[in-house]
Amino acid sequence: MNAKLPAGTLDALWSDQQNWKVYNIYFCKADPRFIVPKRQKWAGWTMNFAHLSGWIALLAAIIYVTIPILVLIENGLFYGWIGCTVIAWLLISISAVCWVLSSPRRYEK
Repeated sequence: MNAKLPAGTLDALWSDQQNWKVYNIYFCKADPRFIVPKRQKWAGWTMNFAHLSGWIALLAAIIYVTIPILVLIENGLFYGWIGCTVIAWLLISISAVCWVLSSPRRYEK
């Protein structure tokens, strides 16, 4: 990242209706974040599909969740306390990463 953007730039880009396709798909090349809050911020995060890194992050998240679940199912542990613990850890860790990566403070002055 070369230079930080002026304060409020990312919120202005995020609020612009032109950057949202089919209501919930965020596509903005000017926004350097590849993970952004959803339109209803309480609902979580989404990818910025204008950047290749957004697509890579989506694929990585799918793999990160799928492999442990398949291992749990294969070993018959998916429905027990171990499965619940692993799934909780997956959700918490992905949420924490999304929260950090979507923060405007990383990109703005």
